[in-house]
Amino acid sequence: MASPVTLWLQGVSQEIQRRLDRAEALAREDLVETHARLARDLVTVLAPRMAFDEAIDRYIEIMDLEGDDAETVGTRAVALLDDTDVRDDMAREGHRGWGFDWRYATPLGALRYIRRQRKRSGEEQLWMELAAARSEEAIADMHMRHALTFVELLENEADPTRAVSLYADRLDLPEARARVVYQRVMARLADILLPRLNEHAHTETQRHRD
Repeated sequence: MASPVTLWLQGVSQEIQRRLDRAEALAREDLVETHARLARDLVTVLAPRMAFDEAIDRYIEIMDLEGDDAETVGTRAVALLDDTDVRDDMAREGHRGWGFDWRYATPLGALRYIRRQRKRSGEEQLWMELAAARSEEAIADMHMRHALTFVELLENEADPTRAVSLYADRLDLPEARARVVYQRVMARLADILLPRLNEHAHTETQRHRD
């Protein structure tokens, strides 16, 4: 059953609907590529501390990807790694972490070990927060670009608010992300449309004066 957001599409031409289907497919493809690139960036950041597959899992976790989306992004992120990345990762495998060794085998040493582990955990948590913030920005910008395509395709069929709502519905955007994308699209359109509105108002004022 069609959602209320998409019911009005029944009156839209088949040609427009085909263009919307293609635009949606391109957006989904770009979404995977963007996620994979961002996951690859996180691999680089975390390389001294964890293997690339673990870093990719961390990205999937902080971005709340699940099911097929998580698997697709994970697979694509691995594919973006080149042979040098994999060799370097394997070479670092035996040197990662701050393992507990004989230097910590005293009460003072154990305390130092605990403090260092806490510091490391705190650093990683900060890095995850920063990575999540940067990734959300990149994903929102990507969605904004594709939502604007929907606005353009539906220019003669629906107002921008409905076009953006349709995009969010078809891409299954979480509510919070949908609000961010909506706001960015509206702000971008304001830069384009508001001067026209002002010009139109000025023209109407002059016409009434004449």
